[in-house]
Amino acid sequence: MTQTKPSLPKPSLLTRLFGGAPNAPAPAAAPVSVVPPETGEAKPRLGHEPVLHTMLARQILDAHLRNRHQLLDRAPTDFRSFDAKETDLLVRAMAAAAHADGELDATERGRIRSRLNTSSLDEVDRDRLQQQVEQPQCLEELIRRIDGPRMAARFYAVSLATVDKHAPINRSYLRYLAQRLGLPADLVVRLNRQMGLRL
Repeated sequence: MTQTKPSLPKPSLLTRLFGGAPNAPAPAAAPVSVVPPETGEAKPRLGHEPVLHTMLARQILDAHLRNRHQLLDRAPTDFRSFDAKETDLLVRAMAAAAHADGELDATERGRIRSRLNTSSLDEVDRDRLQQQVEQPQCLEELIRRIDGPRMAARFYAVSLATVDKHAPINRSYLRYLAQRLGLPADLVVRLNRQMGLRL
């Protein structure tokens, strides 16, 4: 009795097209070798996404630091760099801060006069502003006159330079003012330290 050999499976279409035995063992994986850079062969490429995220984060940080540096003037209470409109607003800011505790004392009055004397205003305008210090304008009206973040920082700085920074009521006013002006927390800390105050 003759034994029949088991039939082999028919080669697939790809095998028939490209050749090769249907039952041929799969070729062993070629060993992976480290190719030195000078061979010019391509290395495995990392995705671009992590690199782009790093670059974007660095740009955002640089812009953030530049913005903080621009907001903080070297001498935010130096009236010699202010024009007449800015001087008027900042003197009124000082007056509002001085009256925050209910009265304008001689020390605060002297500080305001000292700042006015360094401004570019003539004597007539200085006297006019000094008289208006006795009747301070509403804080909300003054804040509406602020035209940008740099002026907001100056507004806070001159207010800080006017009052007794250790009096609790003045410290409360300064905290409220910083919040009302929308100043960044790190900028407030730097201004406070510049003026010798830690809130």
